[in-house]
Amino acid sequence: MQWNERLWQQSQHQLSQFLIPLVEVLGRSERRVAATRYVEGLLLPGQRKSIAPMSERLGVDPQSLQQFVSDSPWAEGELWSAIRREVIPSLGPIESWVVDETGWLKQGGHSVGVSHQYCGSVGKQANCQVSVELVVSDGMVAAPVGGRLYLPQKWTADPQRCAAAGVPKEVPFATKPEIAIALLEEAVQDGVEPGPVLADSAYGDSSEFRAELRRLKLEFFVQVTGSSHKGWTNRVPTERKLKRRYVTASAPASQTLAQIAADLPDSAWQHCSWKAADGKTRRTRLTWIEVYLAHGLRKTGGELEKVWLVVDWPQGEEQPYHYYLAELKGQPAKARCLKLSRSRWHIEQYFQRSKDDLGLDHFEGRSWRGFHHHLALSAVAYLFILVAYLRAKKNFWSDVGTGVESDSPVAGEINRLLPLLR
Repeated sequence: MQWNERLWQQSQHQLSQFLIPLVEVLGRSERRVAATRYVEGLLLPGQRKSIAPMSERLGVDPQSLQQFVSDSPWAEGELWSAIRREVIPSLGPIESWVVDETGWLKQGGHSVGVSHQYCGSVGKQANCQVSVELVVSDGMVAAPVGGRLYLPQKWTADPQRCAAAGVPKEVPFATKPEIAIALLEEAVQDGVEPGPVLADSAYGDSSEFRAELRRLKLEFFVQVTGSSHKGWTNRVPTERKLKRRYVTASAPASQTLAQIAADLPDSAWQHCSWKAADGKTRRTRLTWIEVYLAHGLRKTGGELEKVWLVVDWPQGEEQPYHYYLAELKGQPAKARCLKLSRSRWHIEQYFQRSKDDLGLDHFEGRSWRGFHHHLALSAVAYLFILVAYLRAKKNFWSDVGTGVESDSPVAGEINRLLPLLR
Protein backbone atom coordinates (compact mmCIF):
# COMPACT_ATOMS: atom_id res chain seq x y z
CA MET A 1 0.00 0.00 0.00
CA GLN A 2 1.43 3.37 -1.04
CA TRP A 3 1.19 5.65 1.99
CA ASN A 4 0.02 9.15 1.07
CA GLU A 5 -1.96 12.13 2.36
CA ARG A 6 -5.33 10.71 1.32
CA LEU A 7 -4.79 7.42 3.16
CA TRP A 8 -3.48 9.28 6.19
CA GLN A 9 -6.61 11.41 6.37
CA GLN A 10 -8.83 8.35 5.96
CA SER A 11 -7.19 6.40 8.78
CA GLN A 12 -6.07 9.10 11.26
CA HIS A 13 -9.22 8.59 13.38
CA GLN A 14 -7.94 5.06 14.09
CA LEU A 15 -4.59 6.32 15.36
CA SER A 16 -5.77 7.14 18.88
CA GLN A 17 -7.18 3.64 19.39
CA PHE A 18 -3.97 2.13 18.03
CA LEU A 19 -1.56 4.24 20.08
CA ILE A 20 -3.21 4.25 23.51
CA PRO A 21 -2.13 0.74 24.63
CA LEU A 22 1.38 1.32 23.27
CA VAL A 23 2.24 4.74 24.68
CA GLU A 24 0.65 3.82 28.01
CA VAL A 25 3.97 2.20 29.00
CA LEU A 26 5.73 5.60 28.74
CA GLY A 27 4.06 6.84 31.93
CA ARG A 28 3.52 10.58 32.28
CA SER A 29 1.01 12.32 30.01
CA GLU A 30 3.62 14.65 28.49
CA ARG A 31 5.58 11.62 27.28
CA ARG A 32 2.48 9.98 25.84
CA VAL A 33 1.62 13.19 23.99
CA ALA A 34 5.19 13.61 22.72
CA ALA A 35 5.25 10.00 21.47
CA THR A 36 1.95 10.60 19.67
CA ARG A 37 3.39 13.73 18.06
CA TYR A 38 6.54 11.96 16.96
CA VAL A 39 4.58 9.10 15.36
CA GLU A 40 2.28 11.68 13.69
CA GLY A 41 5.36 13.43 12.35
CA LEU A 42 6.66 10.19 10.84
CA LEU A 43 3.26 9.47 9.27
CA LEU A 44 2.53 12.94 7.88
CA PRO A 45 3.45 13.49 4.20
CA GLY A 46 6.83 15.14 3.72
CA GLN A 47 10.19 14.22 2.31
CA ARG A 48 12.35 14.75 5.39
CA LYS A 49 11.45 13.15 8.75
CA SER A 50 14.09 14.70 11.01
CA ILE A 51 13.09 16.85 13.99
CA ALA A 52 13.02 20.32 12.38
CA PRO A 53 10.79 19.59 9.35
CA MET A 54 8.51 17.30 11.38
CA SER A 55 8.05 19.99 14.04
CA GLU A 56 7.22 22.57 11.38
CA ARG A 57 4.57 20.31 9.83
CA LEU A 58 3.15 19.50 13.27
CA GLY A 59 3.15 23.11 14.43
CA VAL A 60 5.09 22.34 17.64
CA ASP A 61 8.31 23.47 19.28
CA PRO A 62 11.21 21.41 17.85
CA GLN A 63 13.09 21.59 21.14
CA SER A 64 10.36 19.69 23.00
CA LEU A 65 10.30 16.95 20.35
CA GLN A 66 14.10 16.75 20.39
CA GLN A 67 14.17 16.47 24.17
CA PHE A 68 11.61 13.67 24.14
CA VAL A 69 13.39 11.48 21.61
CA SER A 70 17.02 12.20 22.56
CA ASP A 71 17.05 12.90 26.29
CA SER A 72 13.87 11.71 28.00
CA PRO A 73 14.70 8.60 30.08
CA TRP A 74 11.88 6.30 28.93
CA ALA A 75 12.74 2.70 28.15
CA GLU A 76 12.32 1.74 24.51
CA GLY A 77 12.38 -1.92 25.58
CA GLU A 78 8.97 -1.44 27.23
CA LEU A 79 7.58 0.01 24.01
CA TRP A 80 8.91 -2.97 22.02
CA SER A 81 7.33 -5.29 24.58
CA ALA A 82 3.99 -3.50 24.20
CA ILE A 83 4.27 -3.94 20.42
CA ARG A 84 4.84 -7.67 20.86
CA ARG A 85 1.93 -8.05 23.31
CA GLU A 86 -0.64 -5.69 21.79
CA VAL A 87 -0.07 -5.58 18.03
CA ILE A 88 1.53 -8.82 16.86
CA PRO A 89 -1.25 -11.20 18.07
CA SER A 90 -3.72 -9.32 15.83
CA LEU A 91 -1.79 -9.96 12.63
CA GLY A 92 -2.78 -13.59 12.14
CA PRO A 93 -0.85 -16.86 11.97
CA ILE A 94 2.92 -16.39 11.90
CA GLU A 95 4.83 -18.32 9.24
CA SER A 96 8.36 -17.23 10.07
CA TRP A 97 10.64 -14.97 12.09
CA VAL A 98 13.29 -13.14 10.07
CA VAL A 99 16.61 -11.78 11.34
CA ASP A 100 18.60 -9.31 9.25
CA GLU A 101 20.43 -6.03 9.49
CA THR A 102 20.02 -2.67 7.83
CA GLY A 103 22.38 0.27 7.58
CA TRP A 104 22.26 3.96 6.77
CA LEU A 105 25.03 6.28 5.68
CA LYS A 106 26.39 8.76 8.21
CA GLN A 107 29.01 11.46 7.86
CA GLY A 108 31.55 12.16 10.58
CA GLY A 109 32.46 9.94 13.49
CA HIS A 110 30.37 11.17 16.41
CA SER A 111 26.99 9.49 15.82
CA VAL A 112 26.73 6.41 18.02
CA GLY A 113 28.01 3.25 16.35
CA VAL A 114 29.09 4.95 13.13
CA SER A 115 32.01 3.18 11.51
CA HIS A 116 33.47 2.26 8.13
CA GLN A 117 31.73 -1.09 7.69
CA TYR A 118 29.61 -3.02 5.22
CA CYS A 119 26.37 -1.16 4.47
CA GLY A 120 23.70 -3.28 2.79
CA SER A 121 21.77 -0.26 1.49
CA VAL A 122 24.68 0.67 -0.79
CA GLY A 123 26.16 -2.83 -1.14
CA LYS A 124 29.69 -1.92 -0.08
CA GLN A 125 31.88 -0.68 2.76
CA ALA A 126 30.88 2.81 3.83
CA ASN A 127 30.70 5.13 6.83
CA CYS A 128 27.38 4.06 8.35
CA GLN A 129 25.34 2.83 11.31
CA VAL A 130 24.01 -0.73 11.31
CA SER A 131 21.02 -2.06 13.23
CA VAL A 132 20.10 -5.72 13.75
CA GLU A 133 16.35 -6.24 13.28
CA LEU A 134 13.82 -8.98 13.99
CA VAL A 135 10.47 -9.18 12.20
CA VAL A 136 7.71 -11.75 12.07
CA SER A 137 5.88 -12.58 8.84
CA ASP A 138 2.55 -14.13 7.94
CA GLY A 139 3.90 -14.99 4.48
CA MET A 140 2.68 -11.71 2.97
CA VAL A 141 3.91 -8.85 5.17
CA ALA A 142 6.55 -8.31 7.82
CA ALA A 143 6.01 -6.78 11.26
CA PRO A 144 8.94 -5.51 13.38
CA VAL A 145 9.25 -6.92 16.90
CA GLY A 146 12.76 -5.79 17.90
CA GLY A 147 15.82 -3.85 16.84
CA ARG A 148 19.19 -2.86 18.30
CA LEU A 149 22.24 -0.92 17.15
CA TYR A 150 25.40 -2.88 16.34
CA LEU A 151 28.29 -1.27 18.22
CA PRO A 152 31.65 -2.11 16.57
CA GLN A 153 34.61 -3.13 18.73
CA LYS A 154 36.42 0.12 17.99
CA TRP A 155 33.57 1.80 19.90
CA THR A 156 33.40 -0.53 22.89
CA ALA A 157 37.19 -0.34 23.18
CA ASP A 158 36.94 3.46 23.60
CA PRO A 159 35.06 4.26 26.85
CA GLN A 160 35.35 8.03 26.37
CA ARG A 161 33.78 7.86 22.91
CA CYS A 162 30.98 5.66 24.24
CA ALA A 163 30.36 7.99 27.18
CA ALA A 164 30.13 11.00 24.85
CA ALA A 165 27.42 9.19 22.85
CA GLY A 166 25.56 8.10 25.99
CA VAL A 167 26.24 4.39 25.61
CA PRO A 168 25.43 2.75 28.97
CA LYS A 169 28.52 1.41 30.75
CA GLU A 170 26.97 -2.05 31.01
CA VAL A 171 26.71 -2.43 27.20
CA PRO A 172 29.53 -4.75 26.07
CA PHE A 173 30.66 -5.60 22.56
CA ALA A 174 28.24 -8.06 20.98
CA THR A 175 28.41 -9.69 17.58
CA LYS A 176 25.43 -9.37 15.27
CA PRO A 177 24.38 -13.00 15.92
CA GLU A 178 24.58 -12.33 19.67
CA ILE A 179 22.37 -9.24 19.29
CA ALA A 180 19.92 -11.29 17.21
CA ILE A 181 19.70 -13.95 19.94
CA ALA A 182 18.93 -11.26 22.54
CA LEU A 183 16.08 -9.97 20.34
CA LEU A 184 14.78 -13.51 19.83
CA GLU A 185 14.85 -14.14 23.59
CA GLU A 186 12.73 -11.02 24.18
CA ALA A 187 10.19 -12.16 21.59
CA VAL A 188 10.00 -15.61 23.19
CA GLN A 189 9.55 -14.12 26.66
CA ASP A 190 6.68 -11.92 25.43
CA GLY A 191 4.88 -14.92 23.97
CA VAL A 192 5.15 -14.07 20.27
CA GLU A 193 3.75 -16.97 18.24
CA PRO A 194 6.82 -19.03 17.24
CA GLY A 195 7.92 -19.66 13.67
CA PRO A 196 11.09 -20.94 12.01
CA VAL A 197 13.89 -18.38 12.17
CA LEU A 198 15.20 -17.26 8.78
CA ALA A 199 18.56 -15.53 8.41
CA ASP A 200 21.34 -15.06 5.89
CA SER A 201 24.81 -16.57 6.14
CA ALA A 202 26.11 -13.79 8.40
CA TYR A 203 24.05 -15.52 11.09
CA GLY A 204 23.56 -19.03 9.74
CA ASP A 205 27.30 -19.69 9.41
CA SER A 206 27.64 -19.30 13.19
CA SER A 207 27.37 -22.65 14.97
CA GLU A 208 26.91 -20.72 18.23
CA PHE A 209 23.89 -18.93 16.72
CA ARG A 210 22.32 -22.23 15.71
CA ALA A 211 23.02 -23.70 19.15
CA GLU A 212 21.27 -20.74 20.79
CA LEU A 213 18.24 -21.22 18.54
CA ARG A 214 18.06 -24.81 19.76
CA ARG A 215 18.32 -23.61 23.36
CA LEU A 216 15.33 -21.34 22.71
CA LYS A 217 13.51 -24.32 21.16
CA LEU A 218 13.03 -22.44 17.89
CA GLU A 219 12.93 -24.03 14.46
CA PHE A 220 15.35 -22.53 11.97
CA PHE A 221 16.04 -22.39 8.24
CA VAL A 222 19.24 -20.38 7.87
CA GLN A 223 21.40 -19.69 4.86
CA VAL A 224 25.01 -20.89 5.03
CA THR A 225 28.13 -20.72 2.88
CA GLY A 226 28.44 -24.09 1.15
CA SER A 227 32.24 -24.06 1.08
CA SER A 228 32.67 -23.09 4.75
CA HIS A 229 31.21 -26.17 6.49
CA LYS A 230 32.42 -29.74 6.38
CA GLY A 231 30.56 -32.83 7.42
CA TRP A 232 29.26 -36.28 6.60
CA THR A 233 25.96 -37.72 5.41
CA ASN A 234 26.20 -40.49 8.01
CA ARG A 235 27.23 -40.38 11.64
CA VAL A 236 30.94 -41.13 11.96
CA PRO A 237 32.71 -42.58 15.02
CA THR A 238 34.26 -40.18 17.49
CA GLU A 239 36.52 -40.68 20.51
CA ARG A 240 37.31 -38.65 23.58
CA LYS A 241 40.82 -37.29 24.14
CA LEU A 242 41.26 -35.33 27.33
CA LYS A 243 38.27 -32.95 27.45
CA ARG A 244 37.26 -33.03 23.78
CA ARG A 245 35.94 -35.50 21.26
CA TYR A 246 37.59 -36.09 17.90
CA VAL A 247 36.62 -37.97 14.75
CA THR A 248 38.49 -41.27 14.70
CA ALA A 249 41.21 -41.91 12.15
CA SER A 250 39.12 -44.69 10.58
CA ALA A 251 36.28 -42.30 9.67
CA PRO A 252 35.88 -41.27 6.02
CA ALA A 253 37.07 -37.82 5.01
CA SER A 254 34.60 -35.02 5.50
CA GLN A 255 33.16 -33.05 2.58
CA THR A 256 32.00 -29.48 2.24
CA LEU A 257 28.27 -28.91 1.97
CA ALA A 258 28.88 -27.80 -1.62
CA GLN A 259 30.57 -31.11 -2.42
CA ILE A 260 27.79 -33.09 -0.77
CA ALA A 261 25.15 -31.27 -2.85
CA ALA A 262 27.11 -31.61 -6.09
CA ASP A 263 27.48 -35.39 -5.62
CA LEU A 264 23.77 -36.06 -5.14
CA PRO A 265 22.10 -38.02 -7.98
CA ASP A 266 19.40 -36.48 -10.18
CA SER A 267 16.81 -38.59 -8.39
CA ALA A 268 17.50 -36.71 -5.14
CA TRP A 269 16.16 -33.43 -6.56
CA GLN A 270 12.52 -32.34 -6.57
CA HIS A 271 11.30 -29.90 -9.21
CA CYS A 272 8.94 -27.13 -8.13
CA SER A 273 7.42 -23.94 -9.51
CA TRP A 274 5.52 -20.91 -8.23
CA LYS A 275 3.94 -17.67 -9.38
CA ALA A 276 6.13 -14.67 -8.62
CA ALA A 277 4.82 -11.22 -7.72
CA ASP A 278 5.21 -10.12 -11.34
CA GLY A 279 2.90 -12.95 -12.46
CA LYS A 280 5.66 -14.97 -14.07
CA THR A 281 6.19 -18.65 -13.29
CA ARG A 282 9.54 -19.37 -11.62
CA ARG A 283 11.13 -22.79 -11.25
CA THR A 284 13.82 -24.37 -9.14
CA ARG A 285 14.93 -27.71 -7.70
CA LEU A 286 15.10 -28.63 -4.03
CA THR A 287 16.80 -31.39 -2.13
CA TRP A 288 17.39 -32.14 1.54
CA ILE A 289 19.58 -34.59 3.35
CA GLU A 290 20.67 -35.07 6.95
CA VAL A 291 24.28 -34.12 7.58
CA TYR A 292 26.59 -34.31 10.56
CA LEU A 293 28.88 -31.33 11.14
CA ALA A 294 32.03 -31.26 13.22
CA HIS A 295 31.57 -27.77 14.73
CA GLY A 296 30.17 -29.14 17.98
CA LEU A 297 33.29 -31.19 18.69
CA ARG A 298 35.27 -28.02 19.35
CA LYS A 299 33.55 -27.54 22.70
CA THR A 300 34.11 -29.50 25.88
CA GLY A 301 31.76 -32.47 25.84
CA GLY A 302 30.58 -31.54 22.36
CA GLU A 303 28.96 -33.83 19.80
CA LEU A 304 28.51 -33.85 16.05
CA GLU A 305 25.79 -31.42 14.95
CA LYS A 306 22.95 -33.29 13.25
CA VAL A 307 21.00 -30.98 10.96
CA TRP A 308 19.18 -30.91 7.62
CA LEU A 309 21.08 -29.59 4.61
CA VAL A 310 18.55 -28.03 2.20
CA VAL A 311 19.70 -26.86 -1.23
CA ASP A 312 17.74 -24.60 -3.60
CA TRP A 313 19.38 -24.99 -7.04
CA PRO A 314 17.58 -23.92 -10.23
CA GLN A 315 18.29 -26.31 -13.05
CA GLY A 316 20.87 -25.04 -15.52
CA GLU A 317 22.50 -22.65 -13.04
CA GLU A 318 26.16 -23.12 -12.24
CA GLN A 319 25.67 -22.42 -8.54
CA PRO A 320 22.76 -22.96 -6.12
CA TYR A 321 20.46 -20.12 -5.21
CA HIS A 322 21.28 -20.88 -1.56
CA TYR A 323 22.43 -23.59 0.83
CA TYR A 324 20.51 -23.83 4.11
CA LEU A 325 20.86 -25.62 7.42
CA ALA A 326 17.48 -26.41 8.92
CA GLU A 327 16.05 -27.74 12.14
CA LEU A 328 12.31 -28.39 11.80
CA LYS A 329 9.80 -30.17 14.00
CA GLY A 330 8.87 -32.53 11.18
CA GLN A 331 10.70 -33.87 8.17
CA PRO A 332 11.22 -31.26 5.44
CA ALA A 333 8.50 -31.03 2.78
CA LYS A 334 8.84 -29.50 -0.68
CA ALA A 335 6.18 -26.80 -0.29
CA ARG A 336 7.44 -25.62 3.08
CA CYS A 337 11.12 -25.63 2.06
CA LEU A 338 10.30 -23.62 -1.06
CA LYS A 339 8.33 -21.04 0.93
CA LEU A 340 11.03 -20.70 3.59
CA SER A 341 13.78 -20.48 0.98
CA ARG A 342 12.08 -17.58 -0.77
CA SER A 343 10.56 -15.71 2.21
CA ARG A 344 13.41 -13.77 3.76
CA TRP A 345 12.80 -10.81 1.43
CA HIS A 346 9.75 -9.79 3.49
CA ILE A 347 12.07 -7.98 5.89
CA GLU A 348 13.36 -5.92 2.97
CA GLN A 349 9.81 -4.63 2.49
CA TYR A 350 9.92 -3.31 6.04
CA PHE A 351 13.33 -1.69 5.54
CA GLN A 352 12.32 -0.03 2.27
CA ARG A 353 8.97 1.30 3.49
CA SER A 354 10.45 2.55 6.77
CA LYS A 355 13.22 4.41 4.96
CA ASP A 356 11.25 5.69 1.97
CA ASP A 357 8.08 6.79 3.79
CA LEU A 358 8.77 6.94 7.52
CA GLY A 359 12.25 8.37 7.93
CA LEU A 360 13.90 5.38 9.60
CA ASP A 361 17.26 6.65 8.33
CA HIS A 362 16.53 10.38 8.85
CA PHE A 363 17.34 10.62 12.56
CA GLU A 364 20.07 13.23 13.05
CA GLY A 365 20.80 12.71 16.75
CA ARG A 366 24.07 11.20 17.90
CA SER A 367 23.13 9.45 21.13
CA TRP A 368 22.49 5.80 21.97
CA ARG A 369 19.20 6.68 23.67
CA GLY A 370 17.96 8.82 20.79
CA PHE A 371 18.83 6.21 18.19
CA HIS A 372 16.90 3.47 19.98
CA HIS A 373 13.95 5.73 20.79
CA HIS A 374 13.68 6.65 17.10
CA LEU A 375 13.98 2.98 16.09
CA ALA A 376 11.07 1.93 18.31
CA LEU A 377 8.83 4.87 17.35
CA SER A 378 9.51 4.24 13.65
CA ALA A 379 8.34 0.66 14.20
CA VAL A 380 5.10 1.97 15.76
CA ALA A 381 4.47 4.18 12.73
CA TYR A 382 5.15 1.30 10.34
CA LEU A 383 2.83 -1.02 12.27
CA PHE A 384 0.04 1.54 12.12
CA ILE A 385 0.34 1.61 8.33
CA LEU A 386 0.43 -2.18 8.29
CA VAL A 387 -2.75 -2.46 10.39
CA ALA A 388 -4.47 0.17 8.22
CA TYR A 389 -3.52 -1.84 5.13
CA LEU A 390 -4.77 -5.09 6.61
CA ARG A 391 -8.01 -3.45 7.77
CA ALA A 392 -8.64 -2.44 4.16
CA LYS A 393 -8.46 -6.09 3.14
CA LYS A 394 -11.52 -8.30 3.26
CA ASN A 395 -12.15 -10.42 6.38
CA PHE A 396 -9.47 -8.76 8.54
CA TRP A 397 -10.21 -7.40 11.98
CA SER A 398 -7.60 -5.87 14.24
CA ASP A 399 -8.50 -5.52 17.90
CA VAL A 400 -5.50 -3.34 18.77
CA GLY A 401 -6.74 -0.84 21.35
CA THR A 402 -10.25 -2.24 21.71
CA GLY A 403 -11.42 -2.53 25.29
CA VAL A 404 -8.94 0.06 26.64
CA GLU A 405 -9.97 3.30 28.29
CA SER A 406 -9.61 6.51 26.31
CA ASP A 407 -6.49 8.59 26.93
CA SER A 408 -7.53 12.27 26.91
CA PRO A 409 -4.05 13.74 26.30
CA VAL A 410 -3.43 11.38 23.36
CA ALA A 411 -6.89 11.99 21.90
CA GLY A 412 -6.43 15.74 22.38
CA GLU A 413 -3.14 15.73 20.46
CA ILE A 414 -4.68 13.85 17.53
CA ASN A 415 -7.67 16.23 17.49
CA ARG A 416 -5.24 19.17 17.47
CA LEU A 417 -3.73 17.80 14.28
CA LEU A 418 -7.03 17.60 12.34
CA PRO A 419 -7.15 21.29 11.30
CA LEU A 420 -3.57 20.97 9.99
CA LEU A 421 -4.57 18.03 7.84
CA ARG A 422 -7.58 19.84 6.42
